[in-house]
Amino acid sequence: MYNLSIIHHYTRFIKASGGTTFSLFLSLVANLSFINTVAAACDPATEICNPIQANTFLELVEAIASAVTAIGIPLVAIFLVWSGFLFVTARGNEEQLKKAKTTFSWTLIGGAVLIGARVLAIAIVNFAKGLG
Repeated sequence: MYNLSIIHHYTRFIKASGGTTFSLFLSLVANLSFINTVAAACDPATEICNPIQANTFLELVEAIASAVTAIGIPLVAIFLVWSGFLFVTARGNEEQLKKAKTTFSWTLIGGAVLIGARVLAIAIVNFAKGLG
């Protein structure tokens, strides 16, 4: 049904947006502020420190899922607003409406994949905790 892949579609959008790419980059950097600094208990001069701060595999899965969700949800919101902007600016132009519908559809698919991945990660962690 769709001839464009997700990556190609978003790459084309970022190339066409020009000035908004930098603001998108800044918003991503701002969303990474939830990452904690490495604990001071480790002395890098005498030992190799663990930068991940996860003691078990389950904590690692939870941390990765949280990070992906924290970055992905704002991106989904940005692309939903962008697709709404495309709908408004189309003004009846069939080609522009098709582009807006495609952007909206891929944004919803991306959001569903993002939420599904988070749910799957939580299910795996809960299942593993139930095993022992």
